[in-house]
Amino acid sequence: MKLSSCLSGSVLILLALCETNCSTPESTASAAASNSGQYYVVSARKAAFFRYGPQQANGPDEKLAQGTLVTVMRPAFGYSKIQLSNGLQGYVATQDIHAAPPEVVQAATNPNPPVTGAAESNRQARFRYNTVDPRFLPPPPPLPEDQPEPTPIPGSESPPTP
Repeated sequence: MKLSSCLSGSVLILLALCETNCSTPESTASAAASNSGQYYVVSARKAAFFRYGPQQANGPDEKLAQGTLVTVMRPAFGYSKIQLSNGLQGYVATQDIHAAPPEVVQAATNPNPPVTGAAESNRQARFRYNTVDPRFLPPPPPLPEDQPEPTPIPGSESPPTP
């Protein structure tokens, strides 16, 4: 009797542990999915950027400067997969990036805010033509319409009339 109660107790404990272990990855996966596609900023002075993974043999491919805006593709505990503004994807240490403030994201995603009022008229006044651009050069003068004189064929000339 003691063996069966001890066995059933240990089975219950194992099931409880299994249930908590099984639920943890789901919550981590949902948290990771909610963070993917969000903008982050490099918070370290220089963050090592690896194109193919942090364990590549030749070291980091680039060093990202502090304040560089990146998009997190797949967050992880040690290294997160990111995408740079030029479309290049790679990995950077998760501790080197933090969530970007809304002002930074707005400035980076919409660099030219709409211009209104006096600033717009001032902007048009400063436009100057590029004189080197061939589209702005006048067309060349037309070629002369001179017709060449036909060359006479020997033997086919008619004799002059008196």
